[in-house]
Amino acid sequence: MITMNRRKKPFRLFITGLLAVVLLLGIVPRAKSIVELSSQKKILQQEKARLEQINAERSQLAESLDTPQAIERIAREKLGMVKSGERTIVKVVNHK
Repeated sequence: MITMNRRKKPFRLFITGLLAVVLLLGIVPRAKSIVELSSQKKILQQEKARLEQINAERSQLAESLDTPQAIERIAREKLGMVKSGERTIVKVVNHK
């Protein structure tokens, strides 16, 4: 019986070691993936916060431009429009 226990002990040790290696091979890639995804999540959350800030600024700008005065100013400045009866003055630039 003593010889049987001696034979079983190295076998059990081998099986235990083999199970530990198999578990490590399964866990390590998953742990690495979790760390990478956590890092990516943090970057994406920062990007989201930045984009939300830009969106808020642009929404505020859009609201401020939604007045008759702002529309008239843009029409005059960007499109060169004038009211009927107004005279336009065109600045001539001399390229010498």
